[in-house]
Amino acid sequence: MVLERLLSGKRNRKQPMLIFFLSILISIISLFISYTVFKENTGLFTVVIISLIMVPFMNTMMRYEEAETEESGRNEGFFKRHGDIILAYTALFLGMIFAMSIVFVILPDGVVEKVFDQQVAEVKLIQGKFTFGSQFLDILANNFSVLMLAFLFSFLLGTGAVLIISWNASVLSAAIGLIAKSLGGISGIPVAVLTFIPHGSFEILAYFIGSIAGGLVSVAV
Repeated sequence: MVLERLLSGKRNRKQPMLIFFLSILISIISLFISYTVFKENTGLFTVVIISLIMVPFMNTMMRYEEAETEESGRNEGFFKRHGDIILAYTALFLGMIFAMSIVFVILPDGVVEKVFDQQVAEVKLIQGKFTFGSQFLDILANNFSVLMLAFLFSFLLGTGAVLIISWNASVLSAAIGLIAKSLGGISGIPVAVLTFIPHGSFEILAYFIGSIAGGLVSVAV
């Protein structure tokens, strides 16, 4: 309850920096709880715990966003009309990536294998697909599938959208961590991040749009 109350959908949805730092805190606490209680599936349960903590905030934020949009009655573009909520999602996502990437790099390899085993396996699977297939088409298909899943999950169940965002953040963190470790550790993180910007930014935008659109439609129904 304490962690859930740290964020208020009404009060904090226009404070992306606060969301960013609380996302870091929540991610670290979730990692610790998962590693302590669920040693066999730490990576998966970390994502689940983050989602459980963040869902009340995200759902409340969606309701206030929809109410504010209806009250204003202005016919604005999607990005201008929902700029605050996009920034909130971005802050949440970046906070998770920041926390989990740092943890991935500083932990010993033996611990990393236990904490991020599912994420590392997913990274290797994606790398294999891109290596042996048409890279552009694979990326495009992956982005489209993420967009549709984010929309569907957000429309049907608020937890689903947050779960997708949290899972993708954890996988991206593992990918960044793997590259950073090969480049010398913490100092390699900036280069690792730059590696994923060309195609990663489009994927991030895809599930942000899908999650926001699905959530707003769900609230309006």
